[in-house]
Amino acid sequence: MTSTTVNSRQPILNLQNISYSYHTLEGEVKALKDISFQVYSGEFISIVGPSGCGKTTLLNLLAGIYRAEKGNIQLQGQNLYEMKNREEIFPVGYMLQQDHLFEFRTIWENVILGLEIHHKMEEERISNVISLLKRYHLYEFKDKKPSQLSGGMRQRVALIRTLALNPEILLLDEPFSALDYQTRLEVSADIAKIIKENNKTAILVTHNLSEAIGLSQRIFVLSKRPAEVKKELKINLTLPEDESLGYRNAPEFNHYFNELWEDLKDDH
Repeated sequence: MTSTTVNSRQPILNLQNISYSYHTLEGEVKALKDISFQVYSGEFISIVGPSGCGKTTLLNLLAGIYRAEKGNIQLQGQNLYEMKNREEIFPVGYMLQQDHLFEFRTIWENVILGLEIHHKMEEERISNVISLLKRYHLYEFKDKKPSQLSGGMRQRVALIRTLALNPEILLLDEPFSALDYQTRLEVSADIAKIIKENNKTAILVTHNLSEAIGLSQRIFVLSKRPAEVKKELKINLTLPEDESLGYRNAPEFNHYFNELWEDLKDDH
């Protein structure tokens, strides 16, 4: 992905010295330590790091599922946790490793599930969902069940279900990991395109360094647990935007990959 210039306006998301620990009968496990970074509107950010370092924990904090023990998270200039308690629809969408589509519901019934739960079955929102399904070639399958769709199509459905509530930020926790290699390449490029076309901000957690390089404008490298931000790497691949599947051919790709690999290898 060709990098865009981050301007001087206020960030949409601001993390300041975030720390978090798990507490069990066996004791305390420190997961995150003094995590600080900013994300700007329209950016696609990736987070990489050793297995078990706390990448998903960080997403759970940003989704408001966990609450940071120390530090402050601001979303659109407001305290994230106060916003979650106050807002009728929290402006953060979360895509997990599995699509979690309900087999007893049709594709249409799955994509409007969030609207039903929040009692937001309004004409404008319904029209937007129909438009998304048509735009990404899923409308003809709206009466099918999830088991009748391929893995890649199911992930697109899951994304549209998330977009139906019009979140400002999308959190993506390895949403392509269950797909085979070829499908993963195609679907990751498609979903990145959908996110960009809908002017959304995205934060992706992935173990796939090539994927992070190909999709992101910036990559944050976390250290081993307790995780700290070890490095921020800005990505600028000299490839046309319509060659998202050919990012490995960019002259800068190997340099970025080797730099990330060395950082992660040190922590292993």
